[in-house]
Amino acid sequence: MNCDILGIKEQYQYPILPTGCEVTSVSMLLTHLGIDICTKEYLADFITKESDPSQLIGGNPFRSFVGSPYSKDSFGVYHGGISNLLQLLVSQESQLNSKYQVTDLTALTNNDSKYSIYLPQTRENIQNRLDYFESNNIEENDDYRVLESHLTTEQIPIVIWMTIDLNRTPYISDEWLDEKDYTKTIYWISPQHCALLSGYTDKEYIIYDPHTGKKELYPKHLFLKRWRQYGRQSVSLKKIK
Repeated sequence: MNCDILGIKEQYQYPILPTGCEVTSVSMLLTHLGIDICTKEYLADFITKESDPSQLIGGNPFRSFVGSPYSKDSFGVYHGGISNLLQLLVSQESQLNSKYQVTDLTALTNNDSKYSIYLPQTRENIQNRLDYFESNNIEENDDYRVLESHLTTEQIPIVIWMTIDLNRTPYISDEWLDEKDYTKTIYWISPQHCALLSGYTDKEYIIYDPHTGKKELYPKHLFLKRWRQYGRQSVSLKKIK
C-alpha cells in the first residue's frame, strides 16, 4: 500500500532559522490544514524556550526549545515541547480546536518496543539505543505501522525526529544539568533534525525536509534506523470525530 498526502507547501528553514527545523515542520503541518497565520517565524517566537547551556546548566528539550531557533549555536526541542506548542495553538485557534486534537504518537510507537524513549534518559540507555539500532533494523517491529496507519486513516502529516541527511550516525555531543532540576542530566544527540512525514511507498518514506526545503524520498530502512535512534518521536493532529 502507498500513501502520499498532497498539497503540502515546502518550507526552507534557512537562513533565518538555522536551528528551527521543528517549528518549520509544524508550520508546514498547520499551513497544510489552512492555518496560514502559523508561519515558521511566528512559531519560532511563540514556542516556549529555556536557556542554552551555560556553565553546564540549561533547558530541557523534552519540555521546551533549548535556546532560540534563530541562533545557529542553539539546540532544539523534542516531542513533548512540540506537543505542548500544538496544544497551545489548538486552544487559541478556533479553526483548529473545532476540528482537530493533538496526538503525540510517541507513546504508541514506543509501546512494548526495545529501547523505549520512556526509559530513564541516562547516558548508558541512550548509547545502548543508538548502538542497537545502528546495527539492527528490525523489519518485524510494528512501531512504524503506527505512523503508516495515522497517515492513511487521518490523511494528516506527522512531525518526526531523525538526523540531518539521514546518512550521519547520531552520537551524544553535549551534556548539561536541567535548569529546573539539577538531579537530571540532559544528553544531546547530534546531528538532530526534525521534518514532516507525509507518506510512504514500499521502499521509501515521503518527507518534507526543512533542511533541503524540498519534498524528499528517503529509504525506508535508513529513516527507520534514525527515527528509532531518536526514540521514535512523532507528533501530529487528528480529526475530532
